[in-house]
Amino acid sequence: MDTLWPRRPPQTVFAQIHSRISSLRHLLGAKTIQTFPSGYSLTPSPGAIDAKVFEEEVSRAIELRAAGRHGEATAVLRTGLGRWRGQAAFQHLEGEAFDREASRLEELRIFALEHRIEGDLETRDAAELVPELVDLVAAHPTHERLHHHLMLALDRSGRRSDALNVYLGLQRRLADELGTDPAADIQHLYQKLLSMDRVVTAPADQQPGRARPPAATAARPDRGGPAGPVTNQLPPDIPDFIGRGWESRRIVDALTTGSTTRMDTAARTVIINGMTGVGKSALAVHTAHLTRDSFPDGQLYVDASAFPRTEEGLRDVLGRLLHGVGVPEEEQPGSWPLRQDLYRSLVASRSVMVLIDNVTEPDDMRAVIPTGGSSAVCITTQVSSLAVDGAVRVPLDVLGAEDAGALLSSGLSPERLESQGRQLEEVLAVCGGLPVALRAVGNVLAARPHWSLERVASSLTSAQDPASLLSLLGRSLAEAFDEACGRLTEESRCALSALAAFDVERLTPATAAVLIGCSGASAATHLDELADRNLLRPVRAGLPRRWVYVMHALLRTHLHATLPDSQYLTVLGRALREAPHLVRRRPPRYGAVPDELLAVAGGGPSATG
Repeated sequence: MDTLWPRRPPQTVFAQIHSRISSLRHLLGAKTIQTFPSGYSLTPSPGAIDAKVFEEEVSRAIELRAAGRHGEATAVLRTGLGRWRGQAAFQHLEGEAFDREASRLEELRIFALEHRIEGDLETRDAAELVPELVDLVAAHPTHERLHHHLMLALDRSGRRSDALNVYLGLQRRLADELGTDPAADIQHLYQKLLSMDRVVTAPADQQPGRARPPAATAARPDRGGPAGPVTNQLPPDIPDFIGRGWESRRIVDALTTGSTTRMDTAARTVIINGMTGVGKSALAVHTAHLTRDSFPDGQLYVDASAFPRTEEGLRDVLGRLLHGVGVPEEEQPGSWPLRQDLYRSLVASRSVMVLIDNVTEPDDMRAVIPTGGSSAVCITTQVSSLAVDGAVRVPLDVLGAEDAGALLSSGLSPERLESQGRQLEEVLAVCGGLPVALRAVGNVLAARPHWSLERVASSLTSAQDPASLLSLLGRSLAEAFDEACGRLTEESRCALSALAAFDVERLTPATAAVLIGCSGASAATHLDELADRNLLRPVRAGLPRRWVYVMHALLRTHLHATLPDSQYLTVLGRALREAPHLVRRRPPRYGAVPDELLAVAGGGPSATG
């Protein structure tokens, strides 16, 4: 009674129980169920209950696998699974007890299926398993082991791109429904497939009369147009790329499976944005290399900063891309509009990846975005508002503490950093998680084995402008900052320099108004414009709908060190008059500032304290 009617049994409960027992006796035999004063007793004959036999067979298969007898284990599991007459137990009974037992048996059935398929992958042609696995994955859309087996079966059947799509579909579902990433083993398999390392193949070729299916190749399909080898214009990848796991997965997913745009009519597009030195180009190049197998017609690359924003510059860019798709220079049209028409016509029916690096204006990219849904575009920019309809945006922030430490120490022997925990913390604090700064410090230590981390830490912490000491590929971080600021209007440059006059970590419109010397509304506009250029970063202030703006310490110290004296004294005077709490200490570059200068600046003798 409690099992069948846990809440409110009907008035005819005893009559219904008698009726059901009678039906069971008819099905199982009159002697199987006996009546006692307290109820009924079911005594089945040995082997009569499929569920019990199935459990015994699964246990036996586990023992056989542990003993290394995989073929026998697979055969036992196949027999056990054959006892099931449907996809679920107790299909016509309701109640918590039935649901609980049905769930337990279903978990055991899936467990047995996983291991039976795992055994079949080692002994059967993988292509034979694909239809069954497709049905199982559809029935269990978040079951990771079944997806893993389907990826293996597809890859071993010569269908690597389909295997990659299985992973990406699972990744999206897990993120949307559970907020998690796939397990480490399936992520590892995905990375192996992306890097074109052939997954361990089934020993089908060792079986008499059975040949292994041919492997998938990256041969260029015949799509018309100039013939030639597949082009790869991408810069070299970084062999010790560190961090950015979530961002890499998101970019690869968007480039290979599409975004909100229709995959058959528009190129899939990703925009990576962030401040100078945060690693936009490195991430874009890394993920572009990961997706090479998805674009068999080539990988094209344009550094927008290397070409002038003129018709001649656009003509040269299109010439480079046309050369990449097989058009010799002597066969290219003379004008950029005709080159654009030819480029678009050629790539419309091809599958290419186009990486457009260091974009600052929309016109830098519009002419080179391919038509057709088989291609993809990855754009890096410092401008957050740069837009392409339907693009997936991937903003980059500085690295966390763990990844920052790993990047700085990459390539160094562990002995170089032993017993230097305090100095390491000082260097990491100066670098502020900025990858270009961390890489620069690591390169200095690697190139100068006689330098200690203490020496580097002392040099950076004592410098008025540490960015000028951090160089990568012959260019200092200070020069990169100057180039980024040079793209601003004169008014915005002055506003940014004013914001760096003092060590103010969290800028609000009210604080910015004092430093810049404008109204609160104008200050808010300046903050947003500078944040759009990733020279400031908006962060939540802890209160609902309250935001403040943060400037990276390396940028702030560089701007402070290069701030003209006249502008500094003007900002200092305003701060002393309107918000003296902003002036935390005397600026070290001046020492004791005479009262006369403060009076000229607007502070007056009484404001010096």
